[in-house]
Amino acid sequence: MAAPSGEAADKPRIETLGQLIGTVLAYVVMGAIALAVVDLLFVMVAGGDFGRISGWVAAVPSVFVFTEQFRRYEGGSRWAVVIIGVVLGLGAGIASTLLLPPTWPSLATGGVGGLVAALAYSVLWYAGIKIYGEERP
Repeated sequence: MAAPSGEAADKPRIETLGQLIGTVLAYVVMGAIALAVVDLLFVMVAGGDFGRISGWVAAVPSVFVFTEQFRRYEGGSRWAVVIIGVVLGLGAGIASTLLLPPTWPSLATGGVGGLVAALAYSVLWYAGIKIYGEERP
């Protein structure tokens, strides 16, 4: 018997808000670790201070989670959910960085901002897509 093909056979689907938040959190943490290693390598090679790289980059891997979620649905409503989620998520991330002490390195403040933005977007995406989403058959 042949193994099932396609994306669904390769990885489990994210069905609940807890699964979505957990997955996004894992991707942001992995991104932060990779970013810290890259920053440390640059400090070791070129000198300078550790933590001067923008921590916002740590949230970039979470985009892969959201693109998979986006592909799972169809219709114009998903675009509205994305636009509203991006605007409000980035707003929450920027607001969170403004509340942090200015003495923190940009790796830490950007990392917190990216994490808050990704988590806010997760909640907004999940709520919006459950209300307005049209899942592909």
